[in-house]
Amino acid sequence: MKRMLPVALALLLWGACRKIQDGQTTITTFQESGLDVSWDRSGSNRIAFSKKGSDGYYDIYTALPDGSHETCLTCNNPALPNKHICCPSWHPGGHWIIFLAEKSTHPGSSTDALPGFGAYCDIWLMNDSATKFYKLIDLPADADHGVISPHFSPDGRHIEWTNRKKQPDLLNAKGQAGFWNICIAPFHFDSLGLPVVGVTQTIEPGEDAFNECYGYAPDGSKLIFCSCIGQNSFWDEHIYTIDTLGGHLTRLTDKDYNEHAFYTPDGGRICWMSNTNSKKGGTDWWMMNADGNHKQQITFFNEPRHSQYAGHAVWAGLGSFSPDGSRFVGGVQQSLITQEGKIVLVQLN
Repeated sequence: MKRMLPVALALLLWGACRKIQDGQTTITTFQESGLDVSWDRSGSNRIAFSKKGSDGYYDIYTALPDGSHETCLTCNNPALPNKHICCPSWHPGGHWIIFLAEKSTHPGSSTDALPGFGAYCDIWLMNDSATKFYKLIDLPADADHGVISPHFSPDGRHIEWTNRKKQPDLLNAKGQAGFWNICIAPFHFDSLGLPVVGVTQTIEPGEDAFNECYGYAPDGSKLIFCSCIGQNSFWDEHIYTIDTLGGHLTRLTDKDYNEHAFYTPDGGRICWMSNTNSKKGGTDWWMMNADGNHKQQITFFNEPRHSQYAGHAVWAGLGSFSPDGSRFVGGVQQSLITQEGKIVLVQLN
């Protein structure tokens, strides 16, 4: 009997811990299909997201958090190339969206232009009523170029994007997704209301590597990104911050595979995805303080004994917080090859 008490106590404590973990977040489905997300914090409360249509191409939609008032902004629009259109991000004023659009013609496959791959794409801008469209950045249509993850600065006076400078090399462990750097350019509207992009500044955080930038800290002082600099493999990436002049590089994670970082609206915490503790090979969302301390797993999609278990490996993607920071919306990828996924709302309890 005495020998059984520690076991019973351990089981009781384990059950209590499981209940605490289960209660950390409440997850609901926002879209059964979709990926990239951006939550407008200017007052409209609209969520912009990418979703694949019956034609096999992604388009950009908006909807309220409960899924109502869903509107496709780019479907069959004659002002656009009408192939993959994805990666929306709101201007802080709430009236414009920056996004990516696959070129109408190019030498490669549209698979290479899927959200997250970024080949043969350009950076565009549209208003929130989808009546005005402007191509901001026209990239070369070759295999060495591409673009992912465009964002506005918090004051709307700059844009940022991740720029591919060398195509993927599957035989190079570090270059399997290609080599990328970070670009920043001044942005404003002229006296006629037309968008103007200034001279591009390129930030190279280190040696050739995969770098993927997720935008600015809420105070605009720094950029947050993932990178495999200093590592031997693309699959050994860490979360970093760097100032907008390319200095003060700071590493925030210290082990495993990490991507898809985004700040809480007050800038105090960072949510990101990691494969730490994953039982199924996928990734989950974690949160940490902005200085990298107090790391805590907040979803358990890849934990078979958890109520949030997805039934198979899934990968937590990019997210965007609500204006009050109480919840976020994010993509959960079912496949890294096809980039298929769904979008969930994560309520922080």
